[in-house]
Amino acid sequence: METVNKHQYAIGVVARRTQTHPETIRVWERRYELIVPGRSESGRRLYSEDDIIKLSLVKQLTELGHSVSSLAKSTTDELRSLISASLGNTYDEQMRPQDKRRIIFLNDSLRQRLGRDLSIYEDVVIVDRPQLPATQVQADILVIELATINEKSLTEIREHLSETGCASALVVFNFGTRKSVVELEYANVVCLKGSVTAADIHRACTSINKSTVSANQQVASNVVPPRFNKDQLARISALRSTIACECPNHIAELIISLSAFEQYSSECANRNEADAQLHAQLNQSAGAARAILEDSLAHLIAIEGIEI
Repeated sequence: METVNKHQYAIGVVARRTQTHPETIRVWERRYELIVPGRSESGRRLYSEDDIIKLSLVKQLTELGHSVSSLAKSTTDELRSLISASLGNTYDEQMRPQDKRRIIFLNDSLRQRLGRDLSIYEDVVIVDRPQLPATQVQADILVIELATINEKSLTEIREHLSETGCASALVVFNFGTRKSVVELEYANVVCLKGSVTAADIHRACTSINKSTVSANQQVASNVVPPRFNKDQLARISALRSTIACECPNHIAELIISLSAFEQYSSECANRNEADAQLHAQLNQSAGAARAILEDSLAHLIAIEGIEI
């Protein structure tokens, strides 16, 4: 608790994190004694994490029509309860689990900095890193902090998505080329540059379309994993058949082609929801066709006694 309550943030940082003008913060302090900041040796205002959370809650409530004077003496828990009540007595019932954004932080440092502030939002839930296989989806959005983004970033992000079972990603970065940023955004990876606040993360997470997330999750859960690897298919396509036709060779070549298209459709630049759903359908269809041909190839291999 000492770290949480320590007065360490300048008013500029607080203003950015709470999306509140510095002069407004000063007025709330002076007129309503909403918070009592500490002071540095030079007399500058210093704020704690608890101060920032309370200011964030009060700002939300003022936007819902409450006066600062009626909120000034309330505790943080009372402010949270008032937000739920202000949004309707049935808010918690209306906000079903499937309506909430479940997010995973890849970086512990980012979670430590922003997790507490994010807890004020009812429609975002932070979950722990999954221990189950990736097909057991535990979250919707993976939040990643990167110092830089480059041409390799998209591949790495997709690997993290596969590992965690998430369908979408949000990247917080410091430096990157415009080309790399565009590539990520076309692949439905939300990019936030520089120092971000919990409010920034919240807005970005809620902007990700749930139907697109659901479509991506459905593809991830329904597509059958490849039965043969690239080396095995290459050997089969080059084999001389012991029967008159060359069916094993042709089927292996078809599977190679379908696998390539399957990967292509999953990596296609999705510019909007309709485009994302189209490529999700193409990816699923290619995977289903590949699985059928793999069954046929396995049957032929067994009949001919081919060793791979």
